[in-house]
Amino acid sequence: MKRKIELMIIDYIIFVLSYFIALFFRFQLDFIEMGKYVYPVIIFPFIMVLSMYYNKIYDHIWRFATLKEIKTIIYSSFLGYLLNFLIIEGLRRIWFSDFIIPITVGFMTALLGAILIIFSRVWWFSKNKKVVEENVSEDKNVLIIGAGEAGVELLDEFLRHPSFGKVIGFLDDDESKIGRKIRNIKILGKTSEVMRFVEEFKVNEVIIAIPSATSEQLKNIIDKIDTKKVRLKTLPGIFEILNNKISLGFLRDVNIEDLLGRKEIKVNFDEIKYYITNKKILVTGAGGSIGAEICRQIAALNPKELMLLGRGENSIFHISKEIKERFPDLNIIEIIGDVTNEFRMDHIFKKFSPDVVFHAAAHKHVPLMEKNPSEAFRVNSYGTYILAKKSIENNVKHFIYISTDKAINPTSIMGTSKRFGEIIIRSLAQNTKTKFGIVRFGNVLGSRGSVVPIFKEQIRKGGPVTVTDPKMKRYFMTIPEAVALVLQAGAFANNGEVFVLNMGEPVLINKLAREMIRLSGYIPDQDIKVVYTGIRPGEKLYEELFLNSEEFLKTENDRIFMLKTNNILNSKDLESLIEKIINVFKSNNFELIDNLINKYIPEAVSEVKKDIAY
Repeated sequence: MKRKIELMIIDYIIFVLSYFIALFFRFQLDFIEMGKYVYPVIIFPFIMVLSMYYNKIYDHIWRFATLKEIKTIIYSSFLGYLLNFLIIEGLRRIWFSDFIIPITVGFMTALLGAILIIFSRVWWFSKNKKVVEENVSEDKNVLIIGAGEAGVELLDEFLRHPSFGKVIGFLDDDESKIGRKIRNIKILGKTSEVMRFVEEFKVNEVIIAIPSATSEQLKNIIDKIDTKKVRLKTLPGIFEILNNKISLGFLRDVNIEDLLGRKEIKVNFDEIKYYITNKKILVTGAGGSIGAEICRQIAALNPKELMLLGRGENSIFHISKEIKERFPDLNIIEIIGDVTNEFRMDHIFKKFSPDVVFHAAAHKHVPLMEKNPSEAFRVNSYGTYILAKKSIENNVKHFIYISTDKAINPTSIMGTSKRFGEIIIRSLAQNTKTKFGIVRFGNVLGSRGSVVPIFKEQIRKGGPVTVTDPKMKRYFMTIPEAVALVLQAGAFANNGEVFVLNMGEPVLINKLAREMIRLSGYIPDQDIKVVYTGIRPGEKLYEELFLNSEEFLKTENDRIFMLKTNNILNSKDLESLIEKIINVFKSNNFELIDNLINKYIPEAVSEVKKDIAY
């Protein structure tokens, strides 16, 4: 408060000085005429300072000021001028006939006062900047690739935290930018010249500040950099820093997710906000990889409440803590429970009345579900039925079910159980006010239990890296990008439609393993061996996103397809299916599993039947 009062006194003096300068410009050396207009100097500067205070000018820390704060000073100054004109004119007519100010004098006072205040702030910032620059780290020179908004925000962060390093320049392939300056830092040249500038300026760290860059664009840049001579870091993809101000904390080493997962993805945030903002959102499986990212992106869209539901108390605790730190004003409700516990789910829906449900809770580990089929059907199929039924009973507006590409022509228990979940959702979605949608996508990079963290751990231990088959391919996408498309598909959902994400071209797992070894600084088969172990039970060589019998349509988003299928059960048949699923996990009757698959998913029979062993 003391600092605010000091600034207000300084600004009052500036406006007094500006008023007399304006009188001098208006009347030159005619002091007699000038004397007629001296009285308003008592009130004019006071009203100007009040206008500044009302517009929160004194709340800013001017060391971090931008053009936005400067615009606010100009706006406040002219607002003060208008208020002065009205007040002084009123006083003249009511009480003091001599209380008058020429329009030109008032205008010049407001303009000159604003200029002098801006100058005072810039001078103060420059004075303090010299002190800060004395603390700049001389040990680390930084080169930023990308002179766009992200690069500028990153530069500002280095200017605010000079001990982290000194930015010596930018590189950008936009020729119109080369040679120009940002915050007095020069754009030196193109990205192809990176190693020349690294050696010339003794650069210690190169940062790729292009969150919107695709995998191919990143690979082209990385191929030009000798990581043995300089450390390379990058900003995450655009959906990982969604609605967050870029900071040094976002910087990380380049990893395989950057080279394989980043794709050009666009979503309509207005459509997503329409069903998320100011709504009560329930996310099941909120502690898992997909569920946690759904929570992160939803939190950035200002929901009324965010309910985190999961069985594991530790995972719910961690995602809750993370979101509370990033969004302290968000109302977060942590719920521990099993989606198959109907009494618990009934209580939760009645007590919290969610508007939107994202159902991400599932058993997804393929080999483990081969050994525990009853659990796969209990959670992935029956649990989905319980949640969908409670959503209808409690007037939930939107229900989004997270499915998998393994539900297509399933060769595993996990894929089969998720396929039953799809059948259940499509059947329940008929003749209800709840808008149901199913989102089906492939592997996401870095999710728990997926191949990437397994390979990382194997590389960390010195190998070998185990690949099941050299011909095995998988679709990949980063978790944030996949979730962004899930949220967009949710806006399209209506009547149990299946939405499939276009995940680009499938990637050879063998190639993925070798790229990860190289990124870690090793040579495949020389420093770290790649060993082929054979396909595990339930696995496919190639993943599919569509059934041959399914008709898919384009949506407004070219990365999302909508499938039209006729596999819908009437209420009687659905009840019969649910009873049989209950019998499966209660009795562990594998013959019943065979019969279920044979009847409802005939294309899966030949592959799944022979893999059931426990």
